[in-house]
Amino acid sequence: MTAAARDEAPMDAEEVHRVWLAEQATTSRGSMDVDANGYGPKGAPITVAGGFAQHKQTVTLAWRDLWYTVYPAGRDKPSRDILKGLSGAALPHHVMALMGPTGSGKTSLLNVLSGRVPAGGILSGEVTVNGQARSEDFNERVAYVMQEELLFAFLTVHETFMLHARLRLPPSTPDKEKAESVDRLIAELGLKNVRDSPVGSPGGFRRGLSGGERKRCNIGVEMVRDPAAIFLDEPTSGLDSFQAQNVMSALRDLAGNGRSVVCTIHQPRSSIFAMFDQLMLLTDGRLAFIGDASAAVGYFETLMFKCPTLTNPADFFMDVMSMDFRSESREGNSRSRVDFFAREAASRGLGEAAASKAFEAVALAKKQGAFDAEKEETTSAKPGGGAGWATQFYLLSQRAHKCQRRDVVGVGVTVFLDVVYALLLAALYRGVGDDQEGVQNRLGCLFFICLNLAYSSALPSINLFAAEKNIVIREQASGAYATSAYYLSKLVAELPKLSSKFVFCTLVYWIVGFNPDPTRYLNFLLIVVCECLAAQAIGMVMATGLPIGAALAFGPACITVFTLFGGIYLNMDSIPLGAGWIAYVDFIYYAFSALCANEFGDADATFTCDGDGGRCLPDGAAVLELYSFEDIRVAPQVLAWRLCCWSGARAGTCR
Repeated sequence: MTAAARDEAPMDAEEVHRVWLAEQATTSRGSMDVDANGYGPKGAPITVAGGFAQHKQTVTLAWRDLWYTVYPAGRDKPSRDILKGLSGAALPHHVMALMGPTGSGKTSLLNVLSGRVPAGGILSGEVTVNGQARSEDFNERVAYVMQEELLFAFLTVHETFMLHARLRLPPSTPDKEKAESVDRLIAELGLKNVRDSPVGSPGGFRRGLSGGERKRCNIGVEMVRDPAAIFLDEPTSGLDSFQAQNVMSALRDLAGNGRSVVCTIHQPRSSIFAMFDQLMLLTDGRLAFIGDASAAVGYFETLMFKCPTLTNPADFFMDVMSMDFRSESREGNSRSRVDFFAREAASRGLGEAAASKAFEAVALAKKQGAFDAEKEETTSAKPGGGAGWATQFYLLSQRAHKCQRRDVVGVGVTVFLDVVYALLLAALYRGVGDDQEGVQNRLGCLFFICLNLAYSSALPSINLFAAEKNIVIREQASGAYATSAYYLSKLVAELPKLSSKFVFCTLVYWIVGFNPDPTRYLNFLLIVVCECLAAQAIGMVMATGLPIGAALAFGPACITVFTLFGGIYLNMDSIPLGAGWIAYVDFIYYAFSALCANEFGDADATFTCDGDGGRCLPDGAAVLELYSFEDIRVAPQVLAWRLCCWSGARAGTCR
């Protein structure tokens, strides 16, 4: 029956049930013509229910005696072994699940296998790819999908995939071919119906895809390069059972076309557990089992631990391998049980047997010509073969502009507040005179302008980059682009935001009645631009170097300190010995002093005195002398902060 016929005549109960059974049969396990080692007969096609094209280069990953030790901060704290002598293998055409209780080392092992070992630890042991040592750029050649969906909320699914295709695929690949591959990937991941929908954010700030669709989109971003090995950290976390099933079905299809899929997973439902080809159980960093997932239950029966009837094997494994800390006796019993599983796995040589079997399979595959020995790299796409620097800059600038333009609420709030502040200052300082009160009001208005620009530029910069930092770290870990291209694209993308500052300053300048010389007005705008750029740079430095909570707390505190040394509360000549350096890195001081020099530096700027015996500032020169505003250079300080910002961005993202 055709789709059109179904629309005209709905399926009856029997047909609905028959179609559902067929779908369950194809999603439970892909129909792959492969042997136990993950290789098909030489020359024979390997078919997959999901419809993915056969990958041209397979990867067999093997590891032996892996130890990973971390050293906590502090001299008195002992080192801790996260992984303890693990051995095993992951095969092509297979989905391998890394399971174990919380803290068992699943994610650490996944990071080690994918070549993303965190700094501060010591790794020993051997990891091979198709029988050879991993290359230094291995982590840039495989796909690593983090547990968190790190995506730009304002881009559509198609825009997200196309951006990564243009960044990561070789420039020699025609744009038409890139677009076609993206469309195929969208269809294969079941995202065709949301192709032009915004990705959205998980917290609901921006409505978009469902949880399962976001997970698949997150996977698709890494699949653009067509890697031969995929590593995923908790791909089903936070999803309902149906969405989790859909995500794992997509991974099954990816494995079916020749890829090696390795994922950590905590406690899958039984239908998802049935999709696993290989299973590796960890407990306290040690191996408890590795082998065919279907053989795990039988293995535990040989240890006198039988999975009860009608019980999900995954639940059973978690129950018997978890530590119970409710009482000392329970803790002792559970620890003895866990130690028993680790001893049995070691005595039976499960890990070493799996690694040896993988080496034998690779040797046999090479002998039979299953893959070209000269192309034993891990993916068809090579790092450095993506877009050049200029193209990276253009694409990243385009992405930043799109996100900024579509953030209607954020842009609207910024413009509204700038207009409100401008009207407030205009109402308070409108038409300042040339008397001593006029001098005070000019100084007060200029300093408030500096404070407003500092807070309204630095704090949004912290929020913006803090939201993007993890995305940038993920993309740079995959070799998508250079830090300098990202940083300069952000600088260019932030320039249009200054338009609202121009409106603010123009309203204030002419309504308050500052120096009417057009040149002075243009200088005023230039100083404002410099302060905004410096404030944005400081916000970016904090966002790159600190966690978001600390950056949001430290940012206002830093600006408050700069306010004290800004030139109006404390004279430069009165600063205590040893604290003068603060003024020289204080962008508020430089901006305020430059604005004052611009306003009072005119030789024709004269002011009347009250004649009451109080201090009289007869001209602009007297004002500048009183506040010690001499030899002011704003541009070098802006450049210095921008260099600090670039250094912070590089240090904060290249981890």
